[in-house]
Amino acid sequence: MLLTPQEANLFFRLNHALMVFVNHRLRLVLGEHTTPEKLGPLSPQARLKLRQALIEHPDLLDSFTQDNPAHLNEDDLAIVASWRHHVGGKFYIFRELKQYTVFLSTTEPPVAYGVVALTQPFQEFVGPYLPVMVEAVLLPFKDRIIYDGLLNSYNISFGAGIRRTLNESYKAAKERLGIVTSLPVSSVPALTPRPKKTSTKKPRLCTNPKRSGGASPARMRLPFSRRRRTQSSAFD
Repeated sequence: MLLTPQEANLFFRLNHALMVFVNHRLRLVLGEHTTPEKLGPLSPQARLKLRQALIEHPDLLDSFTQDNPAHLNEDDLAIVASWRHHVGGKFYIFRELKQYTVFLSTTEPPVAYGVVALTQPFQEFVGPYLPVMVEAVLLPFKDRIIYDGLLNSYNISFGAGIRRTLNESYKAAKERLGIVTSLPVSSVPALTPRPKKTSTKKPRLCTNPKRSGGASPARMRLPFSRRRRTQSSAFD
């Protein structure tokens, strides 16, 4: 399930305007990146830097909606303001359904989010074989959940035992809250990260293959090892 072209264009326009504002305030990315149009050519590393800065400075979101430097209308400002309810972290892309893709949290108790892709299906980024562990930021968008266009994926081979555990977590998540399709989520207990092994692998950053002209990295079968890559569709 994808956003319509009109919805995707709206999201990119709002997201770009917000990132330009963050960069203007914090001066994180040097150069002529003062308009949404000029922000497009930024590398995934630069986009990640701006996103992390916004997460660490949530007051910037309030300043943006109050000052309205992009001269947005009330409906557009409401969409941006709703992004204070973002959910970030690691997830398992667990299942493809007709209306959305299920992102299963790596926290306890587990939460299953129904996430709509932007302009390309998630399979084009992570491949057809699920589950896949990713790092992402989920955002409310009108009455649905999307992601912010930046996706870090980990190449991990899951054995039968882990798959069984994930299936049990998915079942528990549906019994507790159903599949969550809007943010914020009400009546959710405090989430506690599951214990996990740390990795010494450095992240591998890749741009959207359709943008860069390169081929998608092949999935690797490395039981219990992790390697991360960043896929970006934030500036399609």
